[in-house]
Amino acid sequence: MKSYEDYKVVQKYPVLKAYMQHFQQTSLMNDLPGLLSFFMIQGQVALPYVRIPTGDSWLDPRVHVFWIQPSRTGKSVAWNFVGDVLDKVGVDATMFSTGTDAGLVGSFKTTTIGSGKEKEEVVEQVDGLLAGKKALNFDEGSILLIPNKHSQETVLYLQTACNPVGSGNNVLVKHMKDGTIECESLVSLWITTYPPKGVKEYVLTKGIFQRVLLYWAHWDMDMRQTVSNMRLSTFWQPGKKTLMSREKIYDYFKGREKLLRDRLLNLSQTPFNEWDAMTREDQEDLVQNHMWEMFTKGEDYTTALFQAADEIYDLVRNMDPALSEVVASFTPGVENYLGIISLHIAILDESWVVTGEHVDLAHDLLFDLFRNLISWLEDEVEVGMKEGEKAAMKEKLRKAYDACATYELDGAGDGWRRKASVITQYMAQTGVSKSTADRHMALHGPQMFNPRKHSKRVYIRMKGEGTL
Repeated sequence: MKSYEDYKVVQKYPVLKAYMQHFQQTSLMNDLPGLLSFFMIQGQVALPYVRIPTGDSWLDPRVHVFWIQPSRTGKSVAWNFVGDVLDKVGVDATMFSTGTDAGLVGSFKTTTIGSGKEKEEVVEQVDGLLAGKKALNFDEGSILLIPNKHSQETVLYLQTACNPVGSGNNVLVKHMKDGTIECESLVSLWITTYPPKGVKEYVLTKGIFQRVLLYWAHWDMDMRQTVSNMRLSTFWQPGKKTLMSREKIYDYFKGREKLLRDRLLNLSQTPFNEWDAMTREDQEDLVQNHMWEMFTKGEDYTTALFQAADEIYDLVRNMDPALSEVVASFTPGVENYLGIISLHIAILDESWVVTGEHVDLAHDLLFDLFRNLISWLEDEVEVGMKEGEKAAMKEKLRKAYDACATYELDGAGDGWRRKASVITQYMAQTGVSKSTADRHMALHGPQMFNPRKHSKRVYIRMKGEGTL
């Protein structure tokens, strides 16, 4: 994965770079989740005022994240920073670790009033954590991945919560003995977990994962040690200078909320005090009535979307056919997020026109995210892989190597193969994507091959063959 500084959107917008500088001080080497957290916060800021029209329907600007990564690698501490920013900009940042469906959806409370003949029992609805507008952190998302009746019901509620705001499909319903709970969910989900056994199969079969931005990462010992060294180097050292203070970042989000609110109220000619006094339903009607005017698309917007989608589908086409059909079910979600994140970048730009450039910058992020997901889902390598499985993978690399043409390099002898050709052959023989083939080569190549660069190309030769 790239450093956050390598992404074009970070290079263009200083506030995003400053945000990541602060995020990195809390959670090291988790660049892509950090970038996603920025848009999750901005999604809550924009939610009351913005919808993204899609024909006769719409999307809302929320961003949901499901982050799978080994324990003690910065997932939980990341929320310390993200939750702080949410609180400071006026968004309720709530945590959920375990509990009942009632805690998520709501329940009824019976209160006794008076005494004697005047005694009366009053039943009141108590809202659950999924009700209303907030960011909800599942710090132990593994509870959602354990197949049982409770987890299945919880997942269905979360799926409903992710449906477009204002559609009616985001209303949670639970029938109880004292009545029926109904509540609209405006939450943004931030779910983290270690990778439990069987998680891949679960991801491929549950609809919640088509509604979130799913990020997976494996940390080997070298990665852990690198992060440890980075952390140890901070002892008795002042913090690195950042482009902006935390207060300036808080001000950015508050400023964007004011910008969006003022835009909507000006378009609708609605006084601020009138908006504030509206019911939630009336506010939603106003937002939907003006969603075509709030933002418009540039001339190059649709073309850029098509080009981005082409590259996404190219990733799927290169997969094993048995898996590609299943993974293809993720592409509509990625397409939705192309529209959502490009809108977010227009907000960064203070532009009321969403352009092809905004789409390209969004695609730069989402392509890496989707490619990473594909590599994980199709990869046969698991942590703790058996020696026999390692040997089988090396043998596949050897067969790909043997199938490639040989070259003689000046001063280095003959028998060299182009590394790119070996990887292409490996893809053809095994049916994996290029990103997975690259990762397999990175995993076993250093033990199997000697590398050499010649005329801007990288060549490899099996260790023990020829002389260096």
